[in-house]
Amino acid sequence: MRVLLSAYACEPDKGSEPGVGWAWANGLADRVELHVLTRCSNRPAIEAALRRAGPAGATFHYFDLGRVALWLKSKRLLPTFAYYVLWQLQAARRFKDLAESMDVVHHLTFCNLLCPGAWRLRRAAFVIGPVGAPLVPKVYLPLFGRAKWAQMARGAVIRRFDKLPGLRSVLCGASAIVPANSETAELLRSRGFETCPVILDTGSPAIPLPSTKPPSDAPARFVYAGRLERRKGIELSLRALAAARDSGARWRFLIVGNGPDEGRLKRLTDDLGLRDRVEFLGHRTREETLGILASCDVFLFTSLRDTSGGVNLEAMASGLPVVCLSHQGVRDITDESCADRIEPGPIQETVSRLSAAIVRQCEDAERRRAMGELARRRAETAFSWADKFERMLAYYSNVIRSKKSAS
Repeated sequence: MRVLLSAYACEPDKGSEPGVGWAWANGLADRVELHVLTRCSNRPAIEAALRRAGPAGATFHYFDLGRVALWLKSKRLLPTFAYYVLWQLQAARRFKDLAESMDVVHHLTFCNLLCPGAWRLRRAAFVIGPVGAPLVPKVYLPLFGRAKWAQMARGAVIRRFDKLPGLRSVLCGASAIVPANSETAELLRSRGFETCPVILDTGSPAIPLPSTKPPSDAPARFVYAGRLERRKGIELSLRALAAARDSGARWRFLIVGNGPDEGRLKRLTDDLGLRDRVEFLGHRTREETLGILASCDVFLFTSLRDTSGGVNLEAMASGLPVVCLSHQGVRDITDESCADRIEPGPIQETVSRLSAAIVRQCEDAERRRAMGELARRRAETAFSWADKFERMLAYYSNVIRSKKSAS
């Protein structure tokens, strides 16, 4: 079986989308004759990794737009998403012959419903996904400040994606659409598109269970890891922690990562009087981040817009229960045995319910540790990478048979 994997983001030793692209490339290279199409900027890291360990079975193809587009992108005069759309359009033209020589062309990263690739194929089957369409619940739009209008416009476009002729044409031309979470599956099906069962785009990492945790009588250590930007909803976490402190709960909060919202969040931390309990650790390597997760008690994830929220799997694999909003990818990742899940609602109601969950985690160390063990088991058993690869191979086989029978 010959497969072309379109993975704009694909880089070893990285988290988020680059790590997702690399993980899929590694897993599929052992199972199919794999070609990977990615950006030129990923080439040095990929070739260094190939010299060390593989995947030896994959052939990589590198492509970027011209110097002018790259310069505009570097100066932020061309938004990343706009560059990405242009990259997809040009890549589909440049590599058309390669694509048609394959059995399957699989569009993987970034796989957003507004840009599910630009492949229009005659012979090869076309697989999209895992694809996401994360939407900000309308009650949380005020948390974006002036940017709420951009979020409203984005949401309006996503909810009406089927009205965009070019996008609808690409989706209708797909042999299989694999949603990344249940909400995306519901949206696609509500517009008349058939989908495969949900496959989360990321999987559980192999993390040794830490031998030590903070003493049960110490303040509970909450942690967040990821980008610091408005859509991550960290303001909700800080306000809920402040309310929990006022209830007498003992806690500390570690924030791993950086981003454009860092300054505002630090000012909010000061305004709430939390500076002595909240620590901004800045950017850390993946290995450092995993070590920090292993030293904490609870993962606090109040993201407002996230396709998968794969960092929750890393936290769960480290033996941490989760306190989160119950929507998008994290709703599929967690269940009631390993997480305190808060249904989205009015902002102040959300803060109050998050605060109550935080207090419960602080006051019952035995419950907290039992949930952490169940979180680890769920991450290992329900979200293994091997299972994802085998399921995707089954989809490949199905679409190849369908394509042959239709021709």
